[in-house]
Amino acid sequence: MKRTKKWFFGLFSAVSVLLFPLTAYAAEGAETMGEKMNTAVFNTILGIGTVFIMLIVISLIIYCFRFIPAIIDRFTKKELPQPEPPVVKKPAPKPVVAAAAPAAAVQTDDTELIAVIAAAIAASEQIPLDGFIVRTIRKRA
Repeated sequence: MKRTKKWFFGLFSAVSVLLFPLTAYAAEGAETMGEKMNTAVFNTILGIGTVFIMLIVISLIIYCFRFIPAIIDRFTKKELPQPEPPVVKKPAPKPVVAAAAPAAAVQTDDTELIAVIAAAIAASEQIPLDGFIVRTIRKRA
């Protein structure tokens, strides 16, 4: 039993020296001022070096963000269904009255204007012309 305890504590002290080198280092004795400065410079260089390496890694990750959408598109390449072009129905022509006043000519122009605006709205919204009705069009001065 005593031999097992010695072996266990010997292993424990060896592991503690590996895991916690500062406690073992402090137990060795006092350092001179030059050794302390050497250790301080080494720790400073190690710390600053770690910071700069991590900054470089972060900047490389940010640089790779421009390539990520292309990679995602390559793996998720799906065929999107092409939307059918909207069918534009022409309005029925109005009967022409022989004794028409100038207001009738303006009405024909408004009908064409309504048809063009309706077709533009249908194309931009990607809905058929039967899906909405243009009720009024107001001209700005």
